[in-house]
Amino acid sequence: MAIDRVVEDLLRADGRSLVFVLGEEARRRVEAGFVSAGSQVATLERSRRDVKVVFLNKLQYLLMFLMKLEAERVAEYSSVVLYGLDTLVEAPGNSATEQVRLANLVVSTLYKVRQKHDLRVAQIVWMDESSAAVKLDRIVAYWDSLLR
Repeated sequence: MAIDRVVEDLLRADGRSLVFVLGEEARRRVEAGFVSAGSQVATLERSRRDVKVVFLNKLQYLLMFLMKLEAERVAEYSSVVLYGLDTLVEAPGNSATEQVRLANLVVSTLYKVRQKHDLRVAQIVWMDESSAAVKLDRIVAYWDSLLR
């Protein structure tokens, strides 16, 4: 599912949403999608009020954000979406093993946040069907079955 459709679904639903866009390529795609999308005034106003987008380039920062969400007593958001996790894991200059370990921590923390705050949506959207996405699919399936 493309990130554009996910954001459209979030805008149609009630509640506030937090979207993490991970890596430079994901950022370029999201920004290009926002520019090319038809901009109705009501949709733009609602998106500014109810959908927060955070751009990050490191898994460590994402993990810190998710741990902060987990520690909060009351959930501010009803949906959390991660976009581009697969490309951030494959980023050159990073140890693949270390990145997969961090991705595992990120996914487990996301599912703990979903469980603790009873989130309506806790979703990970892949940019591409890469080898990293295949590995991460197994991690997501594991945590989903464990913390369902």
